Amino acid sequence: MSLAFGALLPWLSGPREYAALRRAERLSLPALQRLQAERLARLLAQARDDVPYYREILPDADTIAADPLGTLLSLPILDKDTIRREGERLCAQRPRPGLRRNTSGGSTGEPATFYQDTAYRRWGRATKVLFDGWTGYRPGQRKAVLWAASRDLTAPRGTRRLAERLKNRTLLNAYRMDPETMDAHLEQLRAAPPRQLQIYAESGHELARHALRRGVRVPGIGSVLSSAGTLFPDMRETIEKAFDAPVFNRYGSREVGDIACECEHHRGLHVNPLTQYLEILDDDGRPTPPGTPGRVVVTSLTNHSMPLLRYAIGDLASWSGQTCDCGREWPLLEGVWGRVTDHIRGANGAVVFGGWLRQLLYPEDWIGQYQWVQHAADHIRLRLIPIDRAPQGEREQRLQARLAPEIREQLGAGTRLDIDRVNEIPPSPSGKHLHVISELQENRQ
Repeated sequence: MSLAFGALLPWLSGPREYAALRRAERLSLPALQRLQAERLARLLAQARDDVPYYREILPDADTIAADPLGTLLSLPILDKDTIRREGERLCAQRPRPGLRRNTSGGSTGEPATFYQDTAYRRWGRATKVLFDGWTGYRPGQRKAVLWAASRDLTAPRGTRRLAERLKNRTLLNAYRMDPETMDAHLEQLRAAPPRQLQIYAESGHELARHALRRGVRVPGIGSVLSSAGTLFPDMRETIEKAFDAPVFNRYGSREVGDIACECEHHRGLHVNPLTQYLEILDDDGRPTPPGTPGRVVVTSLTNHSMPLLRYAIGDLASWSGQTCDCGREWPLLEGVWGRVTDHIRGANGAVVFGGWLRQLLYPEDWIGQYQWVQHAADHIRLRLIPIDRAPQGEREQRLQARLAPEIREQLGAGTRLDIDRVNEIPPSPSGKHLHVISELQENRQ
């Protein structure tokens, strides 16, 4: 029954939307740009007519029709503070079918509220089916999901089991990543290897490290789809080694849905041009050149109930300067480098991205979980959990002696480093295990 049900998913998700995405894979760049401009023009015209906030700042209909992209780029960037302040004024006055409330992940502790309708969700589901296909997964095949969505994990047990059976899906709890739980996860994967294992990046990395430490092999997994959190190169390498399967990186958010995904050539992440218009900007609001990280600003082309025009999503990414051998002429991201809050700004003015802090710990294979926390410009703390129960002392002292000079050299001579062994590092409200947290107000989104 699950195979038959799963095979219908592209059509249950939205036959027109899925077919449009498949056609868009074969379009030339000029054709894609024309199609995207048409979709943008309709969105802007509707926002001007029906959304109080945009009615006040968008130009007349003729100007929008003549230059939709120029009109978009003339708008102020939308941030979460504006969304929380304006509230209902950002919503269409004529509600569309299936309107539902959603919230951002709340990694900073300050989630924002959004409204999304049936048309938006149909495009979102069609995009998931398309991206899944790039990984080699087909609807109805077995899938395992290392996830932390509370609405899935807290559903009544019978209801959850029925839903998982219909979807041919195994749900693994990513909130709890203690050794006993990870042993159970590995046993489930060994007993029924999925065609696709979908993971939170950090949780999947922890599970992969645990499998390698235990010497446990999990043969038969077709592919791994990393779909939340930042997937760094060393994490990809560890996950591929542990599960003997290719890793695909997918990028998206609750606010706008899936944005981009790797194809089978792994040359970068293709941005879906029918559902998103993406900008990557520097601190002065100027477009960054390929290879240079900047702030991601996204315009959702499918949410007409609450248009998000030039929304600063809070992530850092960079454009690729190359093309992909797959033939798709969709915009190509080189990579997504984490949240804006995933960087440390030193007292000397230096900005350090989370990847550098990760590299500092590469030699320390005794560290299980860790988290860097910046309390002040001159104060950073490393919280860690060892993989064993060895007494605290000598290893931490050696680590302090090695790291302190590097931290001071990079962030300023007066920077203080504290290293604390802890029993638990709780995930963020969205279920992600954050490796870097900055408490500086200027970094909060």
